[in-house]
Amino acid sequence: MTDILDRLAAAALDTAAARRRVPGATYRFQFRKEFRFADALALVPYLDALGVTHAYASPILKARPGSPHGYDVIDPGRLNDELGTKDDLRALAAALHARGMGLILDTVPNHMCIGADNPWWADVLEHGPSSPYADYFDIAWHDSPRPGMNGRLLLPVLGDPYGAVLESGQLRVAFDAGQFSVWYFDTRLPIDPRTYGRVLGPAAAELVTRLGVEHADTIELTSILNAVEHLPPRGEPDAVRVAMGRVETAAVKRRLGELSDRFPEAAVAVTASVDRFAGTAGDPASYGPLDDWLEAQAYRPCFWRVASDEINYRRFFDVNELAAVGTEREDVFRAVHRKLLGWLADGTADGLRIDHPDGLFDPKQYLDRLQAHYVLALAKKLAADAPADYPGFDPERDEAALLERVAEPAAKGRPLYVVVEKILADAEPLPREWACDGTTGYEFVTAVNNLFVDPAGETGLTRFYGDFTGQTDAFPTIVYEKKAQILSSSLSSELTALSHQLDRLARLDRRSRDLTLNGIRRALREVIACFPVYRSYVNGGVRDVDKALIGKAVSKARKRNPMLGRPLFDFIRDTLLLKDPPSGPASDDYRAQQKRFAGKFQQLTSPVTAKGIEDTAFYVYNRFVSLNEVGGEPGHFGWRPDKVHAFMMDRQEQSAGSLSPLSTHDTKRSEDARARLNAISELPGEWADRVNRWAHLNARHREDGDDGPVPDRNEEYLLYQTLVAVWDGGPSEEFNGRVQAFVKKALCEAKVHSSWINPDPDYEATVARFVERVLNPNESAEFLADLAAFVGRVAFLGRVTSLAQSVIRCTAPGVPDTYQGTESWDYSLVDPDNRRPVDYAARQAWLADPAAPDLADPRVKLFAVSRALRARREHTELFERGEYVPLAAIGPKADHVFAFARRHNGAAVAVVVPQLAAALVPESGRAPVGAAAWGDTAVSLDDLPPGRWTNVFTGAAIDAGRRLPLAEVLASFPVAVLTYSPRS
Repeated sequence: MTDILDRLAAAALDTAAARRRVPGATYRFQFRKEFRFADALALVPYLDALGVTHAYASPILKARPGSPHGYDVIDPGRLNDELGTKDDLRALAAALHARGMGLILDTVPNHMCIGADNPWWADVLEHGPSSPYADYFDIAWHDSPRPGMNGRLLLPVLGDPYGAVLESGQLRVAFDAGQFSVWYFDTRLPIDPRTYGRVLGPAAAELVTRLGVEHADTIELTSILNAVEHLPPRGEPDAVRVAMGRVETAAVKRRLGELSDRFPEAAVAVTASVDRFAGTAGDPASYGPLDDWLEAQAYRPCFWRVASDEINYRRFFDVNELAAVGTEREDVFRAVHRKLLGWLADGTADGLRIDHPDGLFDPKQYLDRLQAHYVLALAKKLAADAPADYPGFDPERDEAALLERVAEPAAKGRPLYVVVEKILADAEPLPREWACDGTTGYEFVTAVNNLFVDPAGETGLTRFYGDFTGQTDAFPTIVYEKKAQILSSSLSSELTALSHQLDRLARLDRRSRDLTLNGIRRALREVIACFPVYRSYVNGGVRDVDKALIGKAVSKARKRNPMLGRPLFDFIRDTLLLKDPPSGPASDDYRAQQKRFAGKFQQLTSPVTAKGIEDTAFYVYNRFVSLNEVGGEPGHFGWRPDKVHAFMMDRQEQSAGSLSPLSTHDTKRSEDARARLNAISELPGEWADRVNRWAHLNARHREDGDDGPVPDRNEEYLLYQTLVAVWDGGPSEEFNGRVQAFVKKALCEAKVHSSWINPDPDYEATVARFVERVLNPNESAEFLADLAAFVGRVAFLGRVTSLAQSVIRCTAPGVPDTYQGTESWDYSLVDPDNRRPVDYAARQAWLADPAAPDLADPRVKLFAVSRALRARREHTELFERGEYVPLAAIGPKADHVFAFARRHNGAAVAVVVPQLAAALVPESGRAPVGAAAWGDTAVSLDDLPPGRWTNVFTGAAIDAGRRLPLAEVLASFPVAVLTYSPRS
């Protein structure tokens, strides 16, 4: 058998290696019930013509009904039937593969949407710690300081405090299909069968009195009651008894479900007993029985706001409806990935995008396991397809031995194409040991966007922002404050749980036993608020980079809080770095608790950073919101070309498989909206004049509030930038609605005058009235005309920038990733605005027209993207493996050129785009082309051999020696991709 397993493992590894393919270019579809697999199938020829090699799907597993995005998965073992059938999915995959294309799937390993629709969660609610799924979710069953919560789950599902909800009759008991449950509007709370006796006991007693002990209905109901009373308790340690109890529970439910047909008198008695729990309006005591029954459950329903302080399950960020799963456990990993691995093994899918890996306990372990289980799934399929080649192989018996054979070579070889949604801070590298091809590319967005932000505009825009808004705090200061705010509000319960965990560890050693819980909590709050990146990766070992990050955070926290004392901060640092306690070598138990604490600490720093920066600070620090992007550094204003070149060279060497997007489903603004805003950095004086004028014109629309005029100046400043970014020709019902929705979201995310947890409806309504008046032509005609004039100026510059950054995206190291619809002009805001339907009919018609349009034509971006992607596909090896070579510019407009080449095995491509185009584009709006724009400016080809260069956009050919004159290269089109042919 050993030889057979060795052969099967080798065959699976070879098959996986042969199948492996890094995409040439991806296209992201946001699937939902309004856009299904069949819709994507119809667009496969369009994607092919566009130059895309892989469709890239949002999550397609069973999600909450009506989900607009798919990240709220309720059953990872099922396809989302709102998107189509398994045959529809296979048809899409087949159509892609028939054209040499592929399918990348987005997967969500960190969390699931909870509720009765989630079979795992429903079972946990019903059976508590005895549920086989109790450890699938990251629940602290026994960590609550409240004795009544031991072994119970806090369930924040009520819209008002529990007592008010109970006594208003909003909780009602139901009996259906043999089960008891409590309903709160559309939310079903299953009742533990061990407590069915509270209904069945009175019902059986009533039957005894009315029908006698020998009546069939009495006997049946009494028998069921007896079975219920003998079910093992929720805390039963004997696994056999627990399993037998589940069998008996199923029998109890089946028999109760049959009452109406076989024992009608018993059914009537049960229904009457249920009615006793209804309570009487105005009589609080009448709700006591239901209150007692709910207290006997494995959960405690509570007001949703209680979650911030006391929730005992880990969530995705602070979203109560998304519970974290313990994918670090082998059985949980298998259950979560079974369906996905099946699609990968049978060839339906060709790679994965991993959502939020920083939420995982150990991302490296997860990625290693993913590669290994992919090869294992392939091996099992090979054996199933050719059993004669592997006689005696038993997939269940031999799975562990087979996995052991493939695990290490799979992790090292990385046969499955995988990218991770890892947000890298400035200069932070992706861990080299991760078994993946790279990231989803937020760092690419940051680099390319900053290339088109003029550093020379920083001083003027910063000064004006401070003068106009009164906001003078530096971005790092705001980040610290907002992270601390998150830890004191929406993620307070997570901080409390982490503090109790560290407190228990402190009590294990005499040198740390006097540290107090209150001090530990305060110190942890400060260390997390000062953490410089999303998280560290201590996972049994400690890297040098982790030592530096943790040391930096602890040092900053100690300086901010000297009164807490150095020993407390040293204890936190040493625990995170897995050092021995001061009194001597760590015991096995002490070390295990250290590792567990380090893992949980890391799982908290990430959501605190995300919530504090992306979902709070980004809506407060409004100096220049083009920089307020996921993974961005708003405190850094623009990148010089040499920094971008260095980034690209490193990317080609370290992570050429990373995606290269400019827009994603998570970006705060689309690439074209940012491109418009970037023009402001080149026009700081004009911008300041315009904003002052607009504020003067709109002053009469502001209303007095408790703290001054509403909206405040910072909010007003954000509004003006937003209008410039997405202006589409004038106010309309749709446009105004989009802006109003964004402004409300911005107010709640900023958490200054309102928030999602503690909204201020009056303030929000006042701001909404301001926006309404500002966008009303009858009230703000002069403002709207001036706004339109300014937008006309920056919109033209934005189109130049958009073409330039799009060409870079399509030709730079990495995998060009196009978010749905952004292959043409798209001016969208953060979700849900960026999930609006895409007009594919128009795009298909535009793509069919081969003529090169001018900048005012809606086809122009699609034209540029498609030609660049096709060139990439035609020179696959060059773009996948080619060296990145920066090209220098010389001449009068050299500071406004960004150019590079890709070269490999004698082949080459040169890319030339304008940068900071305001100096090239007169106010008349003439495109930056020809000698009028470029004069004698040229790109140096000193590092490339002489040859013939052909422009893929215009077809024009240039015989060049050591220079590419831009008057020729950009004679009629503002960007260029040139393919190289050596001189004969």
